Amino acid sequence: MSDDARSPAMEPPVWARFMREGEWPAFVAAVDAELQRRGWQYRIEDGYVWAPWGGDTDEALSLLNLAQLCHAAEADQLERVIASHFDALVAGRTDRVLADTLAGDLPRARPHLKVRLYPRETFRDEADQFVVRDVADDLCAVLCFDLPSNVVTVNAESLERWACTADDVWYQALANLRRTEHHEVEDVDVGGATLRAMTGDSFFVASNLLLLGDFVDDPPAWGVLAAVPNRHTLVFHPIRDASALRAIDAMVVMASGMCAEGPGSISPNLFWWRDGVLRTLPTHEAEDHYEFVPPDDFVTEVLEPLAERQTMN
Repeated sequence: MSDDARSPAMEPPVWARFMREGEWPAFVAAVDAELQRRGWQYRIEDGYVWAPWGGDTDEALSLLNLAQLCHAAEADQLERVIASHFDALVAGRTDRVLADTLAGDLPRARPHLKVRLYPRETFRDEADQFVVRDVADDLCAVLCFDLPSNVVTVNAESLERWACTADDVWYQALANLRRTEHHEVEDVDVGGATLRAMTGDSFFVASNLLLLGDFVDDPPAWGVLAAVPNRHTLVFHPIRDASALRAIDAMVVMASGMCAEGPGSISPNLFWWRDGVLRTLPTHEAEDHYEFVPPDDFVTEVLEPLAERQTMN
């Protein structure tokens, strides 16, 4: 570990700005202690820790999700959270062996297939290596194996080994989502509007955005607002009346905050779902507030009519 990383006075880097005062040095020290306890050779730099994770070669692990998990935990749970996270990585080696087997056996693979949402930038430079589909401007969906200890992305070469098209397995993955990942939806009163929220421990809760029509009876002509700030959360609001304006205000703050804190951050933006199509409704973080910057057609087709209705009432 570098001398800078050992400094107890070190401020958190930009990607960990959600940490409170004193959290960053405590986090770095706890990660350092756990890795030393395991007796591995390792290094930490630029938000990644390089270690063998029970294997023969070093692999890079982003510290973002672990930092988010520790931030959400009680201070006295720090060591347990870090140890459990690293244990899962070691166990994941067994899952990767299983994934290699499934990549050559489609009948065995089918029950394990699911689709997971990621920031589009995650797969910007290597999309051809995986089975990736753009969902919106900043959002993509990736074909994965849902295995006992880990989620493993499916390599694009598997399609050739399975002798099938991406569509064939994509529909199977969505069917598996519909069968196993439909969690309870709860109402959230935000003062002037009611949001609908689905949360859970599964890494695929947010993927229900791809099945949003399942959760909206009689979809309104104006469509539905949605947010997937992290892998464990889907929030949505059917646009039926002027209460959607209050819903937007609440969802912008909610999505930005929850995305920053994670774990499994996906997007701080809102999304507009209409007729099965998703559009990004961007949010920009200013110095002391969030700016909602929707595309022109959302303004003219949704916001202006809603504002007019609100004025009439």
